[in-house]
Amino acid sequence: MSDVASEHPNDNRYREFLQEVGKWEGLWGLFHHGWLLHTHEGQTFCPLFATRDAAQRWGASIRTNHVAGAITLVDVIEHLIPDWQSQNIMAGICPTPALGPVLIRPDKLSAYLLGALKAAMTVQFGRKS
Repeated sequence: MSDVASEHPNDNRYREFLQEVGKWEGLWGLFHHGWLLHTHEGQTFCPLFATRDAAQRWGASIRTNHVAGAITLVDVIEHLIPDWQSQNIMAGICPTPALGPVLIRPDKLSAYLLGALKAAMTVQFGRKS
């Protein structure tokens, strides 16, 4: 995660997001006939959150009719990320009413999500020799 951390040195949202979604094996987006896409500084992104409450709060702040929906890591990695890559859509991690999203390329997000899942499983089940 060093490239993301260096781009956002005082922002722990991405690190905390990865820890939570690795443990839960899923994340949250905003859905209404498709996953919400939004724009920040000219870049289209899909907002992603570690918790349902965070997704709902941000959705309310932008006044959308999209509702918080759970997404499994399998769906994100196998379905959404390839679509985002083909359409030049970034992942927008944990935007808040006060802060824009932590933007990350979908291919990097995929690798980080797999790493977070592996780390969570290691904590839960321990290392196998």
